Amino acid sequence: MMKNVIKNLLYIIPLVASINVLAGHGWSRINYTNSTIFTGIVTVNGVPADSGDVIGIFVNGECRMVSTVFNQNDTSYVSAVLHGDKIETATISYWNAKEDKTYTVDTVITTAPSKEIMNFPIKIKSNTEETVSKNVVATNNSISIYPTIAKTSISVSTTLTINSITIFNNIGNIVSILTEPNLNHIDVSSLSCGLYFISVKAKNGTTITKKFIKN
Repeated sequence: MMKNVIKNLLYIIPLVASINVLAGHGWSRINYTNSTIFTGIVTVNGVPADSGDVIGIFVNGECRMVSTVFNQNDTSYVSAVLHGDKIETATISYWNAKEDKTYTVDTVITTAPSKEIMNFPIKIKSNTEETVSKNVVATNNSISIYPTIAKTSISVSTTLTINSITIFNNIGNIVSILTEPNLNHIDVSSLSCGLYFISVKAKNGTTITKKFIKN
């Protein structure tokens, strides 16, 4: 029943967003001929986000989705279409309406054109570092991984001081979190074959995501 309610709200939410959310965060969505039906559950420090806050989803700096938070049965949701005509890795930004501030979210999404991503958890911490450009900015040249097609392990080369490493599968689920990673040997032998994303978070707050294939 909740799924049907959320789908029906898809026809309403974009109209509300177009009226209310353009002044504060400044995000302007880029449209594509295909999209993912996306619903997220938004929490701030473990409690539902306020209605009127806004989630933006970005791919390579392009805004692909803008949705205003709404509350249903004590749960805060965003629900909209996530534009894009191929499978891509997307990042999330959060605009707090009361503070008029934008924050990054340390989570990535793998898009699913012509399909659905339902009830994706978007967890925000109020002490998350505020972004300058109001979306995730990272220099991919800051790190490299090898091999990009791996059977047992991968290595990370970087000049940054690394805080943690998270590995996601191709639908955005976390499969491994390393809080004290050995950059010279990250064990992937237990993973099933397929496409994965490795998100490397530095102590300065920078998060960079790379992809690799488990063979």
